[in-house]
Amino acid sequence: MFSYVFSEYINNRMNSSKIIFLGGIHGVGKGTLSKKLISELNLEYLSASKLLRWDRVSNDIQNKKVSNISKTQERLLNALKEKCEQNKQYILDGHFCLFNAKGVVEKISFDTFAKINPRIIAVITTNEKIIKQRLEKRDEKIYDIKLLKKMQKIEKDYAVEIASILKIPFFEIKDGNQNDFINLISNLN
Repeated sequence: MFSYVFSEYINNRMNSSKIIFLGGIHGVGKGTLSKKLISELNLEYLSASKLLRWDRVSNDIQNKKVSNISKTQERLLNALKEKCEQNKQYILDGHFCLFNAKGVVEKISFDTFAKINPRIIAVITTNEKIIKQRLEKRDEKIYDIKLLKKMQKIEKDYAVEIASILKIPFFEIKDGNQNDFINLISNLN
């Protein structure tokens, strides 16, 4: 399976990717940063949650558990095929891992990222206490800070691994310091 996916990835590279994948755990600020990027740069904003139509997948939109991660990723890929136009650049806000139906952190298949074919992978990280406060205010429920810390580490480590395999740039945006990232995107051809 991996060799097939990798050869498909190589073939897809012939069509230069216009997607910048911006990951990070729930509540880290992906949407906020994405909106700043589209206002400053010539990018279209795509949210994985909106493309998935999360409100149709889950009866409780505050529920972060995904019953079938591979099925939701197929929905995402199909939505991207429909939405993306060849001559536009996009920032796609999404995740590298999710909570499965049992509440366990699970990595999204490498196959998904090979098919998305991003030109840059970035991950936003910040102090887990800040994330916990944001999530609890937004979702009106209590979050385990140890679990958030674990998920953020897995998210970042897996993002680095994917970027390495795909041989594309990786960028960490830590504690809201996005200026270098904005400069990097500004200089893309």
